[in-house]
Formats: sequence, C-alpha cells, structure tokens
Amino acid sequence: MKVSVITPFYEGNNYIEAYQDMMLKNIEHLSEDDELEVLLVNDSPWEAVSLRGAVATSRNWRIIKNQKNYGIHLSRVHGLMEATGDYVIFLDQDDKLADNAVATFLEEAKKLATETSEGMEGNEICYQVIVSNATLEQKDWTSSWYRTDYHKSLVGDLRTYLRIGTQIISPGQCLIPRALIPQFWMENTLAKNGADDYFLWILMLEQGVPFSYLDQELYVHHFTEKNLSADTSVTDTSSFEFIEILREAGVSYTEDLDVLEHMLRFKDAFRRADKAGKIRLAMKNPGLMISNVVFKIRTKTGYGFNR
Repeated sequence: MKVSVITPFYEGNNYIEAYQDMMLKNIEHLSEDDELEVLLVNDSPWEAVSLRGAVATSRNWRIIKNQKNYGIHLSRVHGLMEATGDYVIFLDQDDKLADNAVATFLEEAKKLATETSEGMEGNEICYQVIVSNATLEQKDWTSSWYRTDYHKSLVGDLRTYLRIGTQIISPGQCLIPRALIPQFWMENTLAKNGADDYFLWILMLEQGVPFSYLDQELYVHHFTEKNLSADTSVTDTSSFEFIEILREAGVSYTEDLDVLEHMLRFKDAFRRADKAGKIRLAMKNPGLMISNVVFKIRTKTGYGFNR
C-alpha cells in the first residue's frame, strides 16, 4: 500500500528539518510492500522549500508550488490532485507524528480490509477513515485526546459532530482512503482557514463513510488554552462558510446544517457571556446544554466548554 502525506508549506523552513527527519523515520518503519510519498505544497511561493540531502531529488518527495497564497484548503486539494497513494494523511508543517505512525496506520488498514472484505464478491473492500488517539502537549501537562471508551466510540458519530463539535483534533491523526474524499470538498474550497477538515468530516459522515478508531497515540498536538476562544472564533467563521456552501448546493440534510449552525452560535454566545448570560443561554437551550455537559463529564474533557 502507498500513503501520500500532504503538507501545506507557508514560510516554514524553520520547521522543515524536523519535518524531514520525522518523515524519514516513518519511512524506515515501513514494510517492504509499503511506500510513502511526501507532497509539500508551497503556499508561500516567494520562499523556496529548503529540503536537504538525497530527498531533495527523490521521486517520492515532491514540492508543488502555488501561484500565490491560496490558504490551507486549496493547498491540500492541490496536493491531493498530485497524490498517487491509496491513502492520504493531511499534515501541517509543525505537526508531529510518532516514528512508526504511518506503518501502524497501514497495518490497521490491512487488518480492516481483510475483515470487511470477507463475504464480499470480487475484490471489493469497505474502506474506512482510521482515526488514532493523539497526545495533547501543554507547558505543564500532557494528556491523551480520547480519555474514555465513550469518547473513543464517538469518532464517527454524526450526531455528536452536529451537537457537540468535531471529535477529531486534526486530520494529522487520520488515515483517509483517497478514493473516499468527496469531489464536492475538492471543488468547493474555503476562503477562510480553520474548518476545511470539519467540512470534510461532515461530508463523509453524511455520505455514510465508516470511521474506525485506532487506540494508539500516533499524533502530537500543541494545545494552548489561552488561545482557545480566539482559535474557536476563527474556526466558527470558517464553519459558517461551509454551511452556507452546502445550503446553496441544495443538499438533502439542511436540517442537520440548522442543528450545526445553532450549536456553533450557542457556544460562541456562551463563551462571550458573563455568568448571568450563561444561565440565560442554558435556560433557552436546555437540550444543547444538557448534551454538552453530559459529553464533558463522560469524556472527562477538562478544558473549556467549547469543543
């Protein structure tokens, strides 16, 4: 099997040495039957990507140069259009993967393909999005992203994505079958950065694509509590953009979009409100409030109300 790792690059030469070493370590862990290609999409074309050593001329390391700064979503699409792998991992330039992450993902993919293809005619395989656990790194503590079996069970639960929020911290913790990525996602890129992955998950879940959980921490995320509100506001703006795109396209699940938008606006108002305002919002939205409090308790989410 072959995996394409697609990474938008934006003035990222400070990260490129660590990124390159990380990819080389993952290549070392692959079996003889597996292959990894690295596609760096240069979204800052005024600055060249400084690869070093043999990888600079390797056929499995490619640099795709955008004509101008297009943003994360379109850069990912440009990489996807050039990808030749059976599976895709979307990484950011400062992301961290375990040394054996790609090999572990592929081992799980092969196991699932064998299990799900039993009884099927021909060579048909039920591909799945594989979501690994992740490590949250803070200045003073480190924690797992999924802490409870309950939370692990929600990686592919559409209702949770609509009423609570995305359950995937980053596409970097996901192995995605390239054939399952919707054409609609590729043709309707977001101008505002922040929620192209949420957009992708909603499209896939609405189409019934299965998500599978892998109980290993293969991805590391630097989580900053003090930036949560600002980051979430940016992501909300991007989310509203894809909701509007879907409505204009006339999708059949507009009621789900109404639920999603209501949840995002409720949580935005809740974050901004004082104590009395929070009480009023909770009384006006008891169903959402109860759902989110129950989620917080059962998943042992110890930071922030908004997910």
